[in-house]
Amino acid sequence: MRKIVFYAILLANFMVTNAFAYEYIATIINVADGDTFTAFVHNENTKIRLIGVDCYETKMNKRAPIQKKLYNLPYTEIFKLGKQSKKKLKNLLQNHRYVHVKWNERDGYGRILGQVLIDDIKSAEIIDVNQYMLEHGGCNKFVKTSKSKKNKK
Repeated sequence: MRKIVFYAILLANFMVTNAFAYEYIATIINVADGDTFTAFVHNENTKIRLIGVDCYETKMNKRAPIQKKLYNLPYTEIFKLGKQSKKKLKNLLQNHRYVHVKWNERDGYGRILGQVLIDDIKSAEIIDVNQYMLEHGGCNKFVKTSKSKKNKK
């Protein structure tokens, strides 16, 4: 019954406003960090990044120096906050086998840039994972910089 309510709410949401070209129900496989996870979509593993969300990095990569400058934090603090955000996303998704992903484009790394929704077992409401991570996951709104990879479809 809970699944029927979940999909009915998603369908109603889709009919009211659809700014996204693609929508999938995906199976969660692995959480990479606070704003990226791998899911099984159409018989393949696909990386999905929460659109509009910038969680701190968990290790040194191309984005870490940008965050260091943007947020005026040392790398040790960035990586600590990144690990906390990853744990928050992992805890949020751990009891959800499926997620609903709405998206239009991929980033320069080929990841789907999507809005992710899950059903809350306790309240039978839909949780916008992107918004949840901004409010509770220690993440920031994504700020595109000149060093950010250009988006492509």
